[in-house]
Amino acid sequence: MDTNEENNTPPVNSHSVLSLALGIFTILFFCIGWLPIPFTGFVCFPLGVLFGLLALIFGIISLNRIRKHNHSGRPMAWIGIIIGGFVFVCMIGIALVVIAMLIFAPNSIHVPPFVQNFQI
Repeated sequence: MDTNEENNTPPVNSHSVLSLALGIFTILFFCIGWLPIPFTGFVCFPLGVLFGLLALIFGIISLNRIRKHNHSGRPMAWIGIIIGGFVFVCMIGIALVVIAMLIFAPNSIHVPPFVQNFQI
């Protein structure tokens, strides 16, 4: 082999790396939100939803760019899409269950007094 041979590996798509990183942050925020530390759920769950949505969006963008420009990074994009999509759907499901419980069975969960007297 010649030492002057060029390496013909395609460049890694930066959006796929970003999608993977956002997917990892999504899992971290989703898991940290369940810790029994005060106010972690109020901060971590919305950030988990946001990062999950962003991982999903950047993963889809990166798959399109990988196809158009013949880049590498397809597995990273798919991992970001799967993680981000799964956690995003779980968070939406949790929010819908809590809302449904508040609407259809308001006496089944303990609601603090300041929330019970709140009116819009």
